[in-house]
Amino acid sequence: MGFVRNIGVLAATLAAGLLATAGPVTATPAATGAPLDNAYLIAAHQSNLTEIAISNLAATHEGASPIVVRLGAEFKDDHQKLDDQLMSVAQQQGVALPNMPDTEQQAVIQQLEQLNGALFDQAWVPVQLKAHAAAMAATQAEIAKGQDPAVVQLAKDALPVITKHHEQLLDAAPRLNVQVP
Repeated sequence: MGFVRNIGVLAATLAAGLLATAGPVTATPAATGAPLDNAYLIAAHQSNLTEIAISNLAATHEGASPIVVRLGAEFKDDHQKLDDQLMSVAQQQGVALPNMPDTEQQAVIQQLEQLNGALFDQAWVPVQLKAHAAAMAATQAEIAKGQDPAVVQLAKDALPVITKHHEQLLDAAPRLNVQVP
């Protein structure tokens, strides 16, 4: 029972980090975007950094199932592409981006690094489901309320990728004996 609770804590921690878009915005004085747009760029960048790290773990982790290895490799590539586009837009807008995931996201990465095999799979899938659900919500909010056309377009381009990942995780969960939260 403790393991299941810990998976929930991992997933909730990562999701909370992804939803922290309303926090303070670190932007250079030349930043041109609205605070919501800038906050989205920062939170999405940290989310991508976390996704790249966690997906790389899945793609290379000892004993991870073939499904998790395949999804990890795909997610890593997709989030790297999304982040490359995001960094370009942020640079154009003068938004300074952090160079690493936040403290909570780093803790999730470190906790996942300690797991192997089925334990890793059973922790990775719920963490990813919650993270992608949170990313979809933040991205939809940016699309609906964003003011900077370049950032809104970035969100529109990202949403199908994030949604596809979420659907792939929902499909994989029963095959890995993972209960969907």
